[in-house]
Amino acid sequence: MKRLYLLVLYLASTIAAAQNSYTIKGKVTDFVTHDPVPFASISLKNTTIGKNTDFEGNFVLILPALNSDSLLVSCMGYASKTVFIRRDSLSQTVNIQLKPTEILLHEITVHAGENPAWAIIRKAVAAKSENNFKKLSAFDYKSYNKIEVDINNITDKLRKRKLAQKVNKAIEELGTLTDDEGKALVPTFISESVSHYYFRNDPRLSKEIIEKTNIKGIGVTDGSLTSQLIGSTFQQYNFYVNQVDILNKTFASPIADDWRLVYDYYLADSTYLGDDFCYRIEFTPKRKQDLAFAGTMWIHKGTWGIVQIDAAISKDANLNFVERIKIQQELEPVDNIWMPVKNRILVDVSEVTKGSAGLLLKFTNYNEDIVLNRPKDVKFYASGIEISPDYRETDNKYWQSVRPEPFTRDEQLAYTMIDTIKTIPAIKNYTEIAKILTSGYTRLFTGIELGSLVYTGAINDVEGVRLRLGLRTNYEFSRKWVLEGYLAYGTKDEEWKMSGEVTRIFSRKPWTTMSMKVSHDIEQVGLRKEDLGLGPIFSAYMRFFTLNRPYYENENRIQFQREVSKGVFTSFGVRTRSFDPLYNFQYRSLPHMGDTSPLTTRFNTSELLSEITFARDELAVINDNERLSFGTVKSPTITFKYTLGAKNILNSDFNYHNLMAKFSHTLNLGYFGKTYYRAEAGAIFGTVPYPLLKSHLGNESIFIVSNSFNLMNIFEFVSDRYATVRYNHDFEGLLFNRFPLIKKWKWRTFTTGKFLWGTLSDKNYSITPPNSDAGFRNFSGLGKAPYIELGYGVSNIFKFFRVEAMHRLTYLDKPDVQRFGVKVSAEITL
Repeated sequence: MKRLYLLVLYLASTIAAAQNSYTIKGKVTDFVTHDPVPFASISLKNTTIGKNTDFEGNFVLILPALNSDSLLVSCMGYASKTVFIRRDSLSQTVNIQLKPTEILLHEITVHAGENPAWAIIRKAVAAKSENNFKKLSAFDYKSYNKIEVDINNITDKLRKRKLAQKVNKAIEELGTLTDDEGKALVPTFISESVSHYYFRNDPRLSKEIIEKTNIKGIGVTDGSLTSQLIGSTFQQYNFYVNQVDILNKTFASPIADDWRLVYDYYLADSTYLGDDFCYRIEFTPKRKQDLAFAGTMWIHKGTWGIVQIDAAISKDANLNFVERIKIQQELEPVDNIWMPVKNRILVDVSEVTKGSAGLLLKFTNYNEDIVLNRPKDVKFYASGIEISPDYRETDNKYWQSVRPEPFTRDEQLAYTMIDTIKTIPAIKNYTEIAKILTSGYTRLFTGIELGSLVYTGAINDVEGVRLRLGLRTNYEFSRKWVLEGYLAYGTKDEEWKMSGEVTRIFSRKPWTTMSMKVSHDIEQVGLRKEDLGLGPIFSAYMRFFTLNRPYYENENRIQFQREVSKGVFTSFGVRTRSFDPLYNFQYRSLPHMGDTSPLTTRFNTSELLSEITFARDELAVINDNERLSFGTVKSPTITFKYTLGAKNILNSDFNYHNLMAKFSHTLNLGYFGKTYYRAEAGAIFGTVPYPLLKSHLGNESIFIVSNSFNLMNIFEFVSDRYATVRYNHDFEGLLFNRFPLIKKWKWRTFTTGKFLWGTLSDKNYSITPPNSDAGFRNFSGLGKAPYIELGYGVSNIFKFFRVEAMHRLTYLDKPDVQRFGVKVSAEITL
């Protein structure tokens, strides 16, 4: 009986204590974006009592007594805030907004012994290979992704423009979206997707099946391309590698191998996160201009894995057009491996010009049902991104059931606003103009597009004014057949040119097509589009002004393409071409007769074409009737080509074999920058006139052309055996970030190197007589020494310009050689 009395007394006292406890709950959000602020520190002022917010910014404090009338709220990258709380209330809700601030670098005071944070970081770096989830044999998970894009920082000047006034008038009845400073936000895009992501390590392959999408956007439809770009594939952030890739820029991880060169660290706390004892480490870059993070991470004692990380990049970093980048990640253990389960990324894009607005991009990702070390068969990963047939068949109830967090009132309002803004006629016009600028085509009528507009006109010495009209079909016309072609006319040569091509899409998975092409047009020796390897703008520019060794060409081609397996793409075809020169050109039609051989000006070729490309971790998507490649993630791209020229077949004049191999790759060297390098080698077996040999691309303009030799004269060298190596190393801000004045300008340094080895056989040299083609003797084969160019320069001048000084080191005894030059180019980079 006594025991029962004591038990009742104990329970009564416990209940009484609970009834007299204080409960303080609330949410911490960003003052500007309204996004949750995870991992913020909440504590009673002047005490050690407190905890951190969760990933959604929520917190709950249950206290037996209130020893303070204020909460102290702090988080790196935000101004600390003191919030009043009531002592006369047992339960209260406090919602707190923190203002973003400039990230201040800690002043580290070194005492006897080493920084206590270093020992923890050293263990975390040593354990990277064990904790890196991308080292697992395989993993897969279900993923929910949300993307939001808003226009912000709208200036008074921009607000007074007619288009802005029309938008404001259309949405004023719906409500207003603003930040807490009263600045307007205009939503332009919101998307949701549910997908299943799969990863395999050996070979390194990935696949994502997009199951459902929900897309609202100005100028964007819930089409197949957009649906492929909003999933988990493009939201992979891994801090266990040395360099974290964001927006095609690489930032040093706080646990990179060269951590001591890049970061300062501070051991802020050690505490339990749930059942896990963790060390809270604050980190800041040694130099604010470096591409590095500032923030806080929690390191698990024992496994030394990252449990939580809040990392930001400020506008002081050597970036263009970016006010702030913030990554927040929460990881959970799955079979002793810390896997990312929640990710939030914020990118605040500043105004490009004074009169323009900024952009606010927000990406949210939740992963669940994680399965480790169960790799699928390699064939399963053949299509990197796949869309379920019913990916658009959803309703509001479905999305309400799958959202980890319900939509806020602002998000719901944004959906309605986007629908309204899309109906404004002026917005429709601007949207169409944007599509034309990005694709080069404009919709003529259902199923037919006009373009490419970049080739519409040109002026040169052969054709005079060249006018061109091009058309192509799109997926509205057919999802199996693609028709495209153009007509062109020159006012000086009074010659009609044309091209027509028919493509049959047999399969999208794997991508399999066959095409037939017929064309008649003017080309230039060594400057055909396939020889240049450059984009449409430069190819179009080459038709202006003086044409170099122009000729009429008739081409007929049949080509078959197929993606054999993931990262392996093949092509086979048959092609005939004619060469009808518009300049003084002759060659010996019977070269074995020497000087007595008859001279001929025209020739025909018939060729069998074959090509295979290896790009193991290539990321490609199918956009309606075309395949788009985003390049490889880490592996190199290797291409082999073989062309067989067959004499007396379809009126061909030559037998020859043309072999070529290409290799391109990018190396991230962490603290020391990034190197891009390309190598190419080729050999032509057979006796053919020089238009069928390799004419190395020279550049006599003042502009930098990356694929050319910038101090080589046009047609200076030609080869039937050759090898080239090109490299470009970007130091980013490594050097200039150390100079007090220059680092404010965010200039960047780079070096380049271009090397060419080549030979020209006597047979292929002598097939063209000395008195034909007055310019021919200006070029020759190379000797034993390679042709070498070395360059160095400064990029990101006024955020747009690149200046390179270059030196030619060999073959300086040739006439009209430029030993040194300074050339410029324009580029827009982050």
